[in-house]
Amino acid sequence: MKRIYILIMALCLLLPGETRAAAFAQPDLSASGIGLSNAFTALADDASAMAYNPAGIAWQDGVGTMIGVSIPYRDSSSVITGGTAPDGGVPPKVTHFYLNWMPLDSNFGVGFGVNTPYEIESIWGDTVFGGAASKTSLLTYRTSLDGIYAINSSMAVALGVDWYYSKLELKNGAANFSGSDYGSFGGHVSWLWRPMPAWSLGAMFRYGSKLSIDGGGTGSANVQLPNEARIGLGYNLTDGLRLEVDGAWTGWSDLKSMNVTGGTGAQTNTLTLQDTFGVMTGITWTWRENTQFRFGYAFDQGANKEAGFNARLADGNNHRVSIGAGGEMFGVRADVAYAYTYFPDVTATGTFAGTYRDRKQVIVFSIGKTF
Repeated sequence: MKRIYILIMALCLLLPGETRAAAFAQPDLSASGIGLSNAFTALADDASAMAYNPAGIAWQDGVGTMIGVSIPYRDSSSVITGGTAPDGGVPPKVTHFYLNWMPLDSNFGVGFGVNTPYEIESIWGDTVFGGAASKTSLLTYRTSLDGIYAINSSMAVALGVDWYYSKLELKNGAANFSGSDYGSFGGHVSWLWRPMPAWSLGAMFRYGSKLSIDGGGTGSANVQLPNEARIGLGYNLTDGLRLEVDGAWTGWSDLKSMNVTGGTGAQTNTLTLQDTFGVMTGITWTWRENTQFRFGYAFDQGANKEAGFNARLADGNNHRVSIGAGGEMFGVRADVAYAYTYFPDVTATGTFAGTYRDRKQVIVFSIGKTF
């Protein structure tokens, strides 16, 4: 019981006083992760460990695969002078795919993953904010390759490289930029330690890449993806009940602007962002062998300051609740999760003055098999 109190106290200490959605991060990377509101760093027990903590692959003997899709719905608007302006952007469905191999009785393994960690789809139109944020569309795919090393039976590390492919469109009144980037790279390192059967501790650091978007005749733009750090602590309350608490930091302050230079789409898009902190907690209930139910709750501090607020990244206070379930039949694992994100209203002044309202729902499906 004392150990449970320690976990609860740790959660309380980590919770920030005010929380917001983090800029353009897209967190829906697997059904098992979303069911726990992404409190998955110290668990990482399926192929989606590639997204949360690749070191977890060290305890997954054989070949593991997973493929899935996230189906989002978002209702976003701003109350401005003259009425209510809806954000006409429709977030796209995004997919994820993971593959890993940890040979039996080997200390070395490999992992491969493709997902969509960053996404914006915001359309305010040319008549709102003087056209200063007519359209913002960013879709970034990340392909990761990892080497995993099991130091011993209770500790493992992983080192990986990330390759990014991105598409960006920025419209500011008559200035319309559209381009892509195929050659940006970053990297990450992760660690997982299971000192006792009931306890696990995991951590991951990801180095963000600088996207160089080439729009040909419409110009060029640079987008700095943030550095990220995560740490997770997990404890098995009983044989069938597990609790995990995660903390996350994201370095958004390095992204100063989304300016376009040269060409017909030249425009100035200044950003005033701050580094963010988030806390995630999740409970896994193993109802019977190979059948789990998951429940999660998360806070996520946002990057967009109210002073200098930019509607291109119109984030707001964020509280997420989630539920998920998964089971195995005929050797195939299927998981599903639902998450609802509530954003308390944010009131901004200046160029993008208004009161912003936002709600988000997502359903995530994943299927996988171990060979």
